This record gives sequence, C-alpha cells and structure tokens, in this order.
Amino acid sequence: MRAADWKDYRLIDASAGERLEKWGGIVLIRPDPQIIWDTPRRNPLWRGAHARYLRSSSGG
Repeated sequence: MRAADWKDYRLIDASAGERLEKWGGIVLIRPDPQIIWDTPRRNPLWRGAHARYLRSSSGG
C-alpha cells in the first residue's frame, strides 16, 4: 500500500516532534522524530484532537 492510495488520510500540520493527522473523521496527534521544526500551532485542531499517541519510555 502506498500513502498516495490512502483516501481517508490527511496530514494537517506538524511541529515540535509531532504530527496532526486526520484518519477518516478522527483527528490524531502522533509523535514523529523527523519533525524538527518548532512552528506555532495555530490550527485549532491541535487543541481539539480526538486522541494523542504517547510513547512509553520503553518505546512503542
């Protein structure tokens, strides 16, 4: 499967090691170590996300 084939996925924003994504009707905040820029989080969905994925200290 290629990302270009994902019809229900959208990357909304990214900042400070996290990405704001939409999968279908669900808005998620997930970590991404490749997001090294720290831009202002002006999109209101940062505060209204349905869920946030938090990595444990042991990974995963």
